[in-house]
Amino acid sequence: MKNDLNDIISNRSILLVAIFSLPLNIIIYFALKESEFQIIRLIPPCFSLIAILLAIFRKKIEFRTKIWLFIGLMFCTAWFNLLLGLLDLASLWFVMAIIYSLFISHNKQSLIVYISAFVSILVVGILMMTELTFIPLKYNFENCHYPCVTVRILHFLLISSVIYYILDLFISTNRTNVNNLQAQAADLRNANTALGKEMKEKKELQDQLLEAVILTEEKERKRIASDLHDGLGPVLSAVNLFFEAYIDAPTGTEKTDIETKLKGIINGAIADVSRISHNISPHILENYGLTAAIKTFIDELNNSERIKIELHINPFNRFELKHELTVYRTITELINNTIKHANCNKIEISFKQKGDIIQIKYEDDGSGFSKLQTRKDSKGMGIENIQNRIQSLGGTITFSNGENGGMKATIAIPYKETAQA
Repeated sequence: MKNDLNDIISNRSILLVAIFSLPLNIIIYFALKESEFQIIRLIPPCFSLIAILLAIFRKKIEFRTKIWLFIGLMFCTAWFNLLLGLLDLASLWFVMAIIYSLFISHNKQSLIVYISAFVSILVVGILMMTELTFIPLKYNFENCHYPCVTVRILHFLLISSVIYYILDLFISTNRTNVNNLQAQAADLRNANTALGKEMKEKKELQDQLLEAVILTEEKERKRIASDLHDGLGPVLSAVNLFFEAYIDAPTGTEKTDIETKLKGIINGAIADVSRISHNISPHILENYGLTAAIKTFIDELNNSERIKIELHINPFNRFELKHELTVYRTITELINNTIKHANCNKIEISFKQKGDIIQIKYEDDGSGFSKLQTRKDSKGMGIENIQNRIQSLGGTITFSNGENGGMKATIAIPYKETAQA
């Protein structure tokens, strides 16, 4: 951007100088008509010719070369004015040369131009102050009043126009850049504010998910403890009583009867241990997948004849075990909540894969979602925790009342098939 701006300024400045130099040097040519050396009248037109050629080929010359040619032209013009004794006009051209030397990136080169201009003005100024004869190009100044005044006016107009243009373009460009930077800074502040808000929301969501995980783990511990206490506790107590009775039984027939009952109780305890173990880590899910695990769980409930559950699954391949386990826990928890709280007779569950999404529809004919939502058993994980569990997979779950009463849940989770060993 900086090089482009410098190139624009230099091209337009060269064009301005070429345009102004033509009438300026024509006037100088006539102002020097009484000069002792008539050949010096040809120097200003030569300067104009060089300026015009430089303006014509300004876009074809390399930037640094073009700037140095322009600086050289201004130095020559300044020295020509020094030879005429016009210290004020020479100073203006030297100032122009110094300004354009700053377009070149090397500061030492600009310093050399500045020192050269200063030494030139200083030497000529000292010669003029000591009243030494320094005007070798005698042009009878006393007879050049009107042309010389006109030359000074045109010099001021030319150089001040170029300097005004340079400063105006630089300042306006810098102002635009500052405004753009301020706008970008405001955008960054807004983006940081939005990012901070998003990070805060993510932190809150993570905290909620962590709380849901902790509550779920605590719920699992309580459920296992309850199963052990309510299931195995009485069975083991019965085993102990029957074992004592077996020892104290006086006859073989009584011992045989007690032994038969004892074996039945022990088999029941084995079945309870198997059931608890299956609830903790369903091996069917790990070995055969989500479909087989849910079918097994539902078949066991249907065999109890307490409730009728209809399952509809379009076949799909295995996906990540953690996701399968989360879906399995969610479905079993929904079923347990329905059985405990909804007072229903029938549940319908359907699985359907659509591209990279698995859709699950769960519906019962119980008391409806509003009542289920308000009745949160202390041992249950609650509707909110079910939602957090599905959201942890990047999925969604919505609850509503069914068309014919009861509760309806619609679940959608991302599906990515995993390679099976």
